[in-house]
Amino acid sequence: MKFVLKKFYWILFVSMLLTSCNSYKTIPYLTEAELISSEEFAKVAKNYEAIIMPNDILSITVNTPTNAASMDFNLPLVPQEANDLVQSRVSSATGGYGSLQNYIVDKDGCIDFPVLGRLKIGGLTKLEAQQKIYSMIYPQYIKEKPIVNIRFLNYKVAVFGEVARPGVYSFTNEQVTILEALATAGDLTIYGRRDNVMLIREDANGFRSVKRIDLQNKDVLLENDIYYLQQNDKLYIEPNKARARNSQIGSVETLTATALISGLSLIITIVSVLSR
Repeated sequence: MKFVLKKFYWILFVSMLLTSCNSYKTIPYLTEAELISSEEFAKVAKNYEAIIMPNDILSITVNTPTNAASMDFNLPLVPQEANDLVQSRVSSATGGYGSLQNYIVDKDGCIDFPVLGRLKIGGLTKLEAQQKIYSMIYPQYIKEKPIVNIRFLNYKVAVFGEVARPGVYSFTNEQVTILEALATAGDLTIYGRRDNVMLIREDANGFRSVKRIDLQNKDVLLENDIYYLQQNDKLYIEPNKARARNSQIGSVETLTATALISGLSLIITIVSVLSR
């Protein structure tokens, strides 16, 4: 009887150990990332730029050595006392004197730009849009070479599901990686699936796409289209089986499992008593 009991305990211990090992394998990110060669990284080493999308809020400034030359290509200042009336459209840019108005990209990817009129920049990168405005201004309208600067003012990413702090997060950096976004949301909980993260993305034409990402796969580091997020991207972290089981408290399956565990405990107790 003692032999049978010891054998039972040994089988139970080995089963728990194997389960623990398998559970650990679902936790790490970017498994064996150190095996990626420098040559592979070099192939994808490029500066990622976000694409301008409908509903983006942009700050666009044109500067020249002579302020008068570029004056007509900048939106007027909004007086400080009027900021509350236009808060959704302006951001502080000039201290106490007032704020520069910003541009809102419409559903067609266009903005109304001073002098140039209706200008389509949706679908372009920031650098491409700057070059487009530059070429349209110089030398047709002004003889001084302008400096065109564009900034995103609404670069945000939504992270929800099995993370510590779900929410919509704004970033000043326009090169946000998927790892940075998850870290900002407090990282995945132990119940979050690292191997099946859902990325919901909308392009400049309003078309949505869904991608599944395995964060345990080291190749994520080599896919710039996944590694770098675009503004308004949404990341959903699915729960794993453990979370699903925990959510079924009170269900028939859980009650059955509880009854089996209780019965097993009773058998172990009886066997222990009889073996003395």
